[in-house]
Amino acid sequence: MNIRQATSFLFIVILCSAGCSSSTPSSVDMGGEEGTKVAVLVEDINEAKGDDKKMSPLFVTKPTAADAKKFNQLSFYVTGKPTVTGSNATCKVTIEKQDGTPQGVQEWSFEKIASAWKIKSALLP
Repeated sequence: MNIRQATSFLFIVILCSAGCSSSTPSSVDMGGEEGTKVAVLVEDINEAKGDDKKMSPLFVTKPTAADAKKFNQLSFYVTGKPTVTGSNATCKVTIEKQDGTPQGVQEWSFEKIASAWKIKSALLP
């Protein structure tokens, strides 16, 4: 686990812990509960890479084999807070190679299906 992944994991743990206590103010604003769920979904990709059974359910449409290979070689981090409008959301995602080399920022789109957020469009470099 590189330093960026460890920092991201710690961020999610702190974010989730802050949401569990009404007396503790949240230090990270992801635009509310739904925005937080979108941010966690982006982090879930980092955990699911290389496992098609874990990766496929994160998407509205299963990624192609070529895209799945690209996902396996990259890491993803939410930049800013997601914008949620009903059952749709967007957010900017910072993309890096596994060694931490920046690959840019892309805007991804999400769709809430039933009670679960899924990735609708995830542009890759």
